Amino acid sequence: MIEPQTVSPPSLGGFENDKEFKAHIYQQLVDLQPYLGPESHVAVIVQPILESHNESTTADDFSEALSMYSLVLVATFGDYRVEAEGRAESLYVALGEAKRRMLQQLDELYNSAVDSLEREEQINSLLDNRMTIH
Repeated sequence: MIEPQTVSPPSLGGFENDKEFKAHIYQQLVDLQPYLGPESHVAVIVQPILESHNESTTADDFSEALSMYSLVLVATFGDYRVEAEGRAESLYVALGEAKRRMLQQLDELYNSAVDSLEREEQINSLLDNRMTIH
């Protein structure tokens, strides 16, 4: 079961309590489920990207300076960790981009693991004289 953990700065306008956005997160993360085990966790980390950020930026200036969001998905598998980032003016678009990149990474990892297992099985078959080379 995927239980995303949303981590964000408190000044992002309270989207972490936005039920529509949370539902969208769950819908998007369903696509990751075939790659995740029962002990896997997915965190959703959101950071604003400011056009001009300095020490004197006030809360009122913050919303005007906000140009994009960086949304990072972090999937953990025991001791392993995979991260993917999406950047966009919309949190929804940033999430979609991060999910696409995460799926690409997970697919590559899955394919390399399957290839390694197949190769190992073929070697063991050759060693046991159950298979011949043509």
